[in-house]
Amino acid sequence: KSGKGACSIPEIVAILAHELGHWAMSHLLKGLVVTMLHLLCFFTFYGMMMSSTAMFKSFGFDEKPVIVGLMLFSNVVAPVEQVIQVMMQFMTRTHEYQADRFAVDEGRGEALARALVKISTTNKSNIHPDPWWSAYHNSHPSLAERLHAIRNAPSAKKRQ
Repeated sequence: KSGKGACSIPEIVAILAHELGHWAMSHLLKGLVVTMLHLLCFFTFYGMMMSSTAMFKSFGFDEKPVIVGLMLFSNVVAPVEQVIQVMMQFMTRTHEYQADRFAVDEGRGEALARALVKISTTNKSNIHPDPWWSAYHNSHPSLAERLHAIRNAPSAKKRQ
């Protein structure tokens, strides 16, 4: 697509360099391993809870109906899942910074910055949200955070 808000060829190449950074640093594989370990722990804990007569009795149930076990488990595990969500968001945001840095190291920093501005403008995203809110809710750093990291990268090459 051409026209207002469309990325130029150098900006598209910079975005591709960012995506290649994810590949070069095995971010997909790392995320997959972390997710699989999380699910393994989650279902192991669920199985242990479903077979625990003491757990059901502590909540006043003499029998172990599956739906009650599921509801108890979801209430017990909810605070732990919040902590895990924060850690997984941190990992994902770190991967985004690393992929941005990869593009900068390939000499595509300024073009990536321009492309991010255009994408954020087109998507009408909040370019400067509260840092704590953003860290908890957003899988990607805000535009302001990313531009700051890109422009302050020590090995930024100037060939564009």
